[in-house]
Amino acid sequence: MKSGEALRLLSASIILAALMISAASASGYSAIEDDMEFRVDYPVEVKVGSCYTVSFWMKAAENLTDLLVVFSVHYHRDSQVETLYSETIISESEVEAGWTKSKSMQICIPREEPVDPYLRADLEFSYKLNGSEKELDYEWYMSIVREETYGELESELQSLEDKVSDLKAEVKDLQDLVEEKNQKIEDLEEAYQQLLAEYSSLKASYQELESDYDRLRGEYEDLENAYSSLDSAHQSTLISLEKLKTRYESLTSQYEGLSQQYASLLKDYESTLAELRTYKDMYADLKSRHEDLRARHDELIAEAASLRQRISDLESDYQSLSRIYEATLGESNLTKNALLAQTAAVATGIGVYALVSRRLERRSRGKPSEQAEEGNERKVQKILSGRRITIPSDAAARLGLKEGDRVEIDYGNGKLIIKPVREEPEESAAPKSGGEKDKQAPKE
Repeated sequence: MKSGEALRLLSASIILAALMISAASASGYSAIEDDMEFRVDYPVEVKVGSCYTVSFWMKAAENLTDLLVVFSVHYHRDSQVETLYSETIISESEVEAGWTKSKSMQICIPREEPVDPYLRADLEFSYKLNGSEKELDYEWYMSIVREETYGELESELQSLEDKVSDLKAEVKDLQDLVEEKNQKIEDLEEAYQQLLAEYSSLKASYQELESDYDRLRGEYEDLENAYSSLDSAHQSTLISLEKLKTRYESLTSQYEGLSQQYASLLKDYESTLAELRTYKDMYADLKSRHEDLRARHDELIAEAASLRQRISDLESDYQSLSRIYEATLGESNLTKNALLAQTAAVATGIGVYALVSRRLERRSRGKPSEQAEEGNERKVQKILSGRRITIPSDAAARLGLKEGDRVEIDYGNGKLIIKPVREEPEESAAPKSGGEKDKQAPKE
C-alpha cells in the first residue's frame, strides 16, 4: 500500500516539474518587419476566473497611411475555441517614420474549468505604404490556463518530495531486513547443497572406478593391436628411408653439377658486362670527337661567310670609286693620280681578301675529306683488354674477316701488323710462338 502511494507521489512530482519547465520557457511575442515593428507582453500563466493585462507596443519605420491594428485572444478548451478579446486597438489615417504607440488590454478568463486550456492571440495590421495597401496577420500561443499557479504547485511538490523521502527511508529499512533473511536462507540452502553434493560425489566416484576398469582393459587390448600395426609400419618406413637416402645422394650430385655450371655462367656474365662497359666508353669517346669536328666545321663555314660578305662590301666600294673616277676624268692630273692610287689600293685589298677566302674554303672543304680518308684508312682504337682486339668493320671487310676469326699481331718499324689466320684442322694445328697472341675480332 505504501509502495503504491510512493509511486503515485513520484509520478505527480515528475509531471509538475515538466509543467514548470514548459511554463518557464514561455515569453512575450514580437516581430520586426521592413516598415514596422511591434511587441506584445503578457504573463506566462493565468488562473481560471482571473483577469490580467496584455501590453501592446509598436513603432513605424516608414511613413504609413490608413493604419489599422486588430488584436484578438482566443480561449481553447474541450476542443472548442472561444474569442475572449477582439478589438481594433489602433486606427490612424497617417503616421510618420519613427511614430510609436502603446496600448494595454484587460482580458478575463471564464470560471469554467477547461481541459488542458490555453490562450491564443491574433494580431492584424492593415495600412498603406506609398499608396499600396498592405495587411499583416499574426497568430501565436500565449499562456497556459491552470487551476493552480506554479508557486502553489511548487509548494505541493515540496510536500510530496518530503513524503517520498520518508517512504524511501521505510523501504530501505525493509530492504535491509529482507536481505538479512535472504542471507540466512542462502546459508541453509548452501549447507543442504553441500551434503547433497558429497553424496552424489561418492556415488559418482564408485561408478567412475568401475567404468575406468572396463576402459583400461579395452585400452590394453587396443595397445597390443596398435603395437603389431606399428611394428609392420616401422619395417616399411626403414625400406622407404633407404630409398630416400639413394635419391638424396643423386640430387646432391645434380646440385653440385648445376652449381658449377652456374659459377661458369656467372663468370661469363661478368666478363661480358666488363666488355659492355668498355664499348660504352668507346662510344662516348667517339661521340665526343665527332662533336668536336662538327664544331670546327661550323666555325670554318661561319668564317667563310664573313669573308664573302667582306669581299662583297669591297666590290661595292670599288664600283663606287670607279664611278667617281669616271666622273672626275676632266679634273687635274694631280686629282687623277690620287684617284688612281686609291683605286689601286682598293683593288689590291679585294685581291688579298679573295685569295684568303679561297684558301679558307679549300681548307674547310679539304679537312672533312681528309678526315673521311683517315677514317677509312686509319682509325685510332683504344686498348680495352689484353685478351681481345677490336678491328674497324671496313678494315675487317678488306681483310676478309668476320666475327670470331683469329688474327696474328706482329710489331715492326714502330707499327702493329695484323694478319688474318686461316683455320686449320685441330690435329694439324701447331702452337703459336711466344711473341704471337690469338685475339677475337668482333665487328663494330
